[in-house]
Amino acid sequence: MSETPLSPLLVLHAPPGHDVDPQALDALKAYAGARYGASVLVNPRLEPARAHQPLLLGDWGAMRPGRVLADLQPLIARVFFNLDWLADVI
Repeated sequence: MSETPLSPLLVLHAPPGHDVDPQALDALKAYAGARYGASVLVNPRLEPARAHQPLLLGDWGAMRPGRVLADLQPLIARVFFNLDWLADVI
């Protein structure tokens, strides 16, 4: 009996107090799907956490996790935002 490999999945943990930019998330999903055949899941966090590192789950083939994350990092960086700076301006 052989096991079916799990499809690649990128899990993002939303930093506390941040919102998701839907257009940036759509761009990340499109790129990750086209380049790696991967899906993207955003896990909203309600509790503050120290680590917000993305997780790569499933079978990414011969791709090294560090290279995949380095490739996706510019797109990941655009997904989350907060408006805390606005309080200082007003």
